[in-house]
Amino acid sequence: MNQIKTASEFFSSRRSVSVKNLKYPGPSEKQIMEILKNALRVPDHGKLEPWRIVLITEDNKKSFISMMEKRGKDLNIDSLKFEKSIVNLSKTPLIVTVICSPFNDTKIPEIEQILSCGALCFNILNNFLANGWGANWLTGWMANDKELGEIAFNNSKNEFVAGYIYVGSFDENNIERPRPKLEKTISYFKKD
Repeated sequence: MNQIKTASEFFSSRRSVSVKNLKYPGPSEKQIMEILKNALRVPDHGKLEPWRIVLITEDNKKSFISMMEKRGKDLNIDSLKFEKSIVNLSKTPLIVTVICSPFNDTKIPEIEQILSCGALCFNILNNFLANGWGANWLTGWMANDKELGEIAFNNSKNEFVAGYIYVGSFDENNIERPRPKLEKTISYFKKD
């Protein structure tokens, strides 16, 4: 585990760790709960908590992989993509599944609830990274398949998997990748 010293250092060098570089051991249950408690501090207009978290740990991973394998075969998922999913799940100590659960009977627009869920995913990712763990937020076919969400997580019709955050130890020296150019991204409002 690598510890970041300041918030500025963390954000100036923040980078997800590739799932292929994650390994055992993973965080303890106490560490997981402490990190998730901090990660829950996200914008949430109306205090709806339009999300829920499902942990896939060593104790229940085989069952999830079995459901995922059956669903992947039913969908005829490309064999290389399918095998990669199994390898990633098998070798990663913890997968934090974030379910978006927007409320329909509220004055808060659905998009704000979805954005809150996205903020939660990113906050979970950053909290694990800031605490020295390797982490990566993935979506892909396992997140996009509504039926897998219903089978594995008892998702209702309006719920969906916002992402799987894979967490573990790592040896990787995070190499910087090209980042957006600030001058191409930022503009100032001008009223004519």
